[in-house]
Amino acid sequence: MSRLSVHCSLLTVPGSGPLSARLRLIAEAGFDGVQTVPPDASSRVGFAHALAESGLEVSGCCHLTEDQPAEPMFERAAAAGMTSLNAQVDGYWRDEDWQDARVTELLDLSTRYGLPFFLETHRHRLTQDIRRTIALTERHPALILCGDFSHYTVMSELRAPWPDEWRAALHTLARRCGEIHARVNDGQRVQDPLPLVGAAQRGEFFELWRTARAAWPGPRFLMTTELLPASIGYDTTDLRGRPVGDIWEDSRRLLGAIVEGNI
Repeated sequence: MSRLSVHCSLLTVPGSGPLSARLRLIAEAGFDGVQTVPPDASSRVGFAHALAESGLEVSGCCHLTEDQPAEPMFERAAAAGMTSLNAQVDGYWRDEDWQDARVTELLDLSTRYGLPFFLETHRHRLTQDIRRTIALTERHPALILCGDFSHYTVMSELRAPWPDEWRAALHTLARRCGEIHARVNDGQRVQDPLPLVGAAQRGEFFELWRTARAAWPGPRFLMTTELLPASIGYDTTDLRGRPVGDIWEDSRRLLGAIVEGNI
C-alpha cells in the first residue's frame, strides 16, 4: 500500500497570526504538510522561508472559473515546490466537448509542469453530478480526482446506511482518487462537527477513504483535512445561533483516526 501523507488546510488553523506561527501549529499537531492556494510571486519568498522553518510538505488547491487560464496556477504551484495541485473547476452547464477540452488542458499542464493534478469532486462545479463525473473519468483514463465526498452526500442527502447503488457509484469514484479531502457530514450540511456525525455515517466515509487509498497505485497517497471556518460561511450553529463545534479540534481528531490505521 502507498505511503500516507496527511495535510491540513491552512484555512482551518485558528487565529490570524503570522504564517510561521500557523504552520508551526500544524506541524506540532502531527500533520505531514499544509494545503493552501499557491502563493503569488510577491509572497513566494516569505512563504518558502516559513515553510522551510516548519519542516512541512505543501500541496496546492485552487478554484478555476470557466474563463480563467489554468496555467498561472500550475506555474505558481511548481515554483512553490508543491507536491500536487487540486482544483474545483467551474463548467457544469457546459457541454461535453467543452468539459473534455478543459480536462485535456489540465492534464497537459500537469504533464508539462511535472505536477500531479487532482480534479476535486465539488457541488456547483464541473463535477456536480455523480453520473457525469463517472462518465468524465471513463472518457479520460488519466484523470485523477480529489475526492471531497461531503459534497455528494449532502447533495444526495445520504444517511447511513447508504443505498447500495449510491454507495457503489461513490466507491467507483473513490478508486479514481489520488487525494481525499477528509470531511464528514450527516447528509444535510456539507460540513458537520465530528461529534454530531454518528458512527455509522462516519463509517461510510471511512470506507470510501479506505477504498481510495487501497486502489491508488502511486507511492504516496494524500489525505487533507479540509474543515473550513465560519469566516467563509462554513459555520454550524444551534437553534439560538450559537457556534457549535471546533474545526481545529475536529481536524486533529480526524488525523488521529487516519494515522491510527482506521484509514
